Amino acid sequence: MEGEPEPYTGISRIIGLLKILQEKGGSSDLYQLGIDLHLELGEELQIVRSAESLGFVDTPESDISLTPMGEEILRKDINGRKALIRERLLTIPIFIRAMEWLGKAAEESLSEETVKSLIGEQFPNEDVDSAFAMLVNWGRYAELLGYSAAREELYIDRGS
Repeated sequence: MEGEPEPYTGISRIIGLLKILQEKGGSSDLYQLGIDLHLELGEELQIVRSAESLGFVDTPESDISLTPMGEEILRKDINGRKALIRERLLTIPIFIRAMEWLGKAAEESLSEETVKSLIGEQFPNEDVDSAFAMLVNWGRYAELLGYSAAREELYIDRGS
């Protein structure tokens, strides 16, 4: 629905956060960063948690700082960023499992309904729709996964 926040944080927002931190010398107070970026606390924390899950920032106490990997991704061009994010995604449990599910499936693809069912079974604490959206969007960005809206299928992206 228009006007509602995305149920996941897009990669571009994570990269934007990293660039702002770089401009601030590599670290900032979380509270001040939210004020500077005009973000509500929930939205800011969603972006920060996503960046942290990829290993790009650390959040000791009330601060946030770039990790060496966060600095590295900012030095890369778009293809380098995609490769590094692809590498990072393959360390996140839900992506590891999705690759296993798809790797065992016929033609390395599964219906959206099946993937959501598997997410619900194996990751009961996750919001299924948000987790699926993250798989699709982060996976597509990193050229790891593809999604066919016409067939409502998630598949391993092997390039064409």
